Amino acid sequence: MMRAVVIGALILGASSARGATVEGLASIDGEPAADTVVYLEGAAPPLPAAPAERVIMDQKYLAFAPHVLPVLRGTVVEFTNSDEVQHNVFSPSTVVGKFNLGTYGPGATRAVTLDRPGDVLVLCNIHMEMEAHVVVLDGPYFTTTAKDGSYRIPDVPAGTYLLKIWKRGWLTPSRTVDLPATGVILIDIAARK
Repeated sequence: MMRAVVIGALILGASSARGATVEGLASIDGEPAADTVVYLEGAAPPLPAAPAERVIMDQKYLAFAPHVLPVLRGTVVEFTNSDEVQHNVFSPSTVVGKFNLGTYGPGATRAVTLDRPGDVLVLCNIHMEMEAHVVVLDGPYFTTTAKDGSYRIPDVPAGTYLLKIWKRGWLTPSRTVDLPATGVILIDIAARK
């Protein structure tokens, strides 16, 4: 089991017209935490309207891209087949009531609406090595880390939040963060197994 620990927080000058920016580095066992979702959860999660734009998870070179995709609850995720072979998209995850979008050929797209929060495992029953995760969140303040573990969440309204991370499973909430109305807040996250 992994534990998350915040190892530093610093508020810098510079402001954002729409809210504060939270940024920093995430690591696990001293290594950069790539493909990790960093998000802020309020004490009372908002019930946002469904996003107007669809989000794409592509199938290219026999892999899902991106490998980890955080989305807001209610998002329609389109699975596009950019390979020259047939693919199938399904999920055994009970959080979404399980789904199977069937088999479809090159250039085709299938979609599913993800309306409950949780980790949605995405697989292809034709190519067993293909695996991805869609992390469905209640709030809109999230991002995926870069290869070097860096992350940035802009435009967060002032308030008290829990800073959390996901890496192939939910990690322990790491810290309560009180955000000002503007500014850049640096928070490095270190998790260990």
